[in-house]
Amino acid sequence: MPLARLRNLSLSNKCLLLFGGAVTIIIVIALTVPWLRMNALVGAGQLEISRELLNIWSELDETDRAPTLLGGATVQEFSIPDAHAAAEHDRFIRSAVRAFTRNESANERLSGSWEGGTKRYRYARARRDETGKLIGLIVLERRSPGAAIQLVVNTLYLLAAGMVVLGVAVLLFHGILTRIILSPVRSLRETAERVRDGDLSTRSQIQTGDEFSELAETFNLMLGELQTKQDRLRAINAALDGRLSELAEVNRALAEAAQIKGEFVANVSHELRTPMNSILGFAELLLEIAKAERQHLIEANQSIPVALTKRERYLQNIVNAGRTLLEMIESLLEMAKLEAGRVEVKVEPMSVGQTCESLVALIDPLARRKGLEVVLDVHADVPIIETDVKKFSQIVFNLLSNAVKFTSGTVDQRGRIILRAERLAPSGLDADDAKVRVSVIDNGPGISEEDQKKLFEKFSRLDRDGTQPGTGLGLAICRELANAIQAEIQLVSEEGHGSMFSLIAPVRLDPARIEETRLEARFRGTLHGRRAWAEQQDPA
Repeated sequence: MPLARLRNLSLSNKCLLLFGGAVTIIIVIALTVPWLRMNALVGAGQLEISRELLNIWSELDETDRAPTLLGGATVQEFSIPDAHAAAEHDRFIRSAVRAFTRNESANERLSGSWEGGTKRYRYARARRDETGKLIGLIVLERRSPGAAIQLVVNTLYLLAAGMVVLGVAVLLFHGILTRIILSPVRSLRETAERVRDGDLSTRSQIQTGDEFSELAETFNLMLGELQTKQDRLRAINAALDGRLSELAEVNRALAEAAQIKGEFVANVSHELRTPMNSILGFAELLLEIAKAERQHLIEANQSIPVALTKRERYLQNIVNAGRTLLEMIESLLEMAKLEAGRVEVKVEPMSVGQTCESLVALIDPLARRKGLEVVLDVHADVPIIETDVKKFSQIVFNLLSNAVKFTSGTVDQRGRIILRAERLAPSGLDADDAKVRVSVIDNGPGISEEDQKKLFEKFSRLDRDGTQPGTGLGLAICRELANAIQAEIQLVSEEGHGSMFSLIAPVRLDPARIEETRLEARFRGTLHGRRAWAEQQDPA
């Protein structure tokens, strides 16, 4: 508690308190020596008086030795037995007998005590025989008001001198402290308060020529640097305000452009998809007619005209090109929706095993056409999951299609694709952290590390010679769809040893993350539009 109060005092009060306490201790120690010396001198004087009185008493005849002599002094003579008897209740006599007995050279003893405002002295003298043996003692008892007054006066003089010295020392220290230390400190504090109020033009005017002057000079230099930096920051802020206004206009234009782009892609894709469906439908109808004519001629054992063969080949090319173009339109429309954040996630229970079985049934005819084997491997502990069934199936089917597209058998080894589904144990104590991994494993040519870095980018294709159909958007769409259902796609591949694409999805979706994912996709789409705008503004 005293330390807490001391911390709350000002610097001036702390210094005065500490200095005053130190000076008081020094004065007390310094005055104790003369005070003891004065008391010793008074005691020596009283000893001499007692000695003279007892000498006078000793010179008197025994008949004249009255119990009270010379101003009230009382003298008693004790034999050794009487002294021992008196020592039982008189401490002074007891101590005198003990001292005279132990030390043959000790012959007198004086003791003083206060009785009210008077000093009482008792003086004892030893009586010894010719051999030095103690045979008795004489005790003189007297009261001395003068000695008491002398002791009190000496003490008062010393106390007064100490108070005067203490007062002068404190006054001098206070003046020195205020002039040399507190005044510069207060000046620096006032300057700091003005700086705190925002006045950076103020400067300290301390010119003491000591460390405080150096501190003030350093403080002024710091203020100058602060003022320079503040002016620079104000200029930068002014430029930033203008730049922010420009960026706000650009962002507004980008938002409008992104909206227009999305609407344009959606409208154009829809407008293109409608006639393409018609063209593809009529082309397939004509192709079926050509195939029916070929079948009719074969059944009639007639030769097939060259024109019919060419027509059938041309129609097949039209159908293939139409399907590729329609796939591209569908991919562009899907990517536009993903970038615009207009993807709705419909969560429902799904059996992973049944879904994988259906996907294998869809891809198996295409795989057989290329001579590939598709194997389904679903572990027994794979649980029912809650996810968007359509998006989950679209991702896995796209991975299967790519595996079929880029895998081909050899003379020594048949092409093989494995669709494996397994349950992953929770990474922590939370049981809701369980996940399911669906992997597409092939023994195709594999993917180099360089190609793996850009494989999920838009319009990125590994088929550099263009022999394989595709838009280069499949894996980019798969990545966005996986992000929408809170899943991730992992790739493990080594060139010449096949590839493994894995879709890792949670057993249950987090409802709070669905909206966050949609907004994040929209934000990434806006950033993509901003980069495209920047590239147009600065082609270099």
